[in-house]
Amino acid sequence: MREADTIGFTLQFDHVVHYVNQPEQVIEELKPYGISAVHGGRHELIGTYNALSYFDLSYIEWIGVFDHSQLPLGDRTSRYGLIETLAIDSFKEGLSRIALRTHDIEGLAEHLHSQGLEVSGPEEGSRRRPDGTLLKWKLLFAGEAGVQDGLPLPFFIQWEGEEANRKQELQEAGVILPHERGPLQLREVGFTVSRLQETVEKWAKWFRVYAGEVVYDPKLKGKRQTLDLHGTLLSFVEPVEEGLAAEALKSRGQRPFLVGLSSGGPGSQLEYVDFHGSLYYLN
Repeated sequence: MREADTIGFTLQFDHVVHYVNQPEQVIEELKPYGISAVHGGRHELIGTYNALSYFDLSYIEWIGVFDHSQLPLGDRTSRYGLIETLAIDSFKEGLSRIALRTHDIEGLAEHLHSQGLEVSGPEEGSRRRPDGTLLKWKLLFAGEAGVQDGLPLPFFIQWEGEEANRKQELQEAGVILPHERGPLQLREVGFTVSRLQETVEKWAKWFRVYAGEVVYDPKLKGKRQTLDLHGTLLSFVEPVEEGLAAEALKSRGQRPFLVGLSSGGPGSQLEYVDFHGSLYYLN
């Protein structure tokens, strides 16, 4: 067993999961906003399927269920896994979880365990693309024992192969596509929380990132603090008055509720869109 202090894992933002009833329809619904999406494929063993919108190697997974009888529910569900979260949310449309990627998932598991978290995995995963290509990965799940209504931790993924090769393969397969809106980045994911300081301090320690200053967000009507994960902001918002964040917290609890997509152009106007139960901003 390696000492936790010597574990050299790194974490990068991988994807955000948005549950929708019909992922195939999302592909057409995104076109008016200048955003591209493609059919992803099926997770044959667990009854789910998806569409994908890529922004370099970060992406939005629009996940749905094609066969509820195959869902690994009850004692067949991975502890702290995605299906468990979707089931807790009664498969209601909206943002659900984020995933962070690493090249040392075993080292990460040791580190999270050393922080007092319950850890499940790593376990093997796979999905077959429409072209027949089989994608493989390892997944890791973690959570706080005894916490029933808190913000779910990210789950963690280690993809098979090198990132440069994977990106090239995704481009050649037509999965990573240009967006009519321009060269978009997945800039931010926002979470509603009921205890801002406590949540941010824990995530900063667990994932070895620094927290920014607490500011007031007049659009979301709440206190906001961010963690910068190599260019992708994880923003935590605690409502202080009625508004968008308070509505999201009331309707879905502590969950992701906001995704920011940015072209990086100077002076771009922010456009907020309510899309399948969650909030997106575009600029």
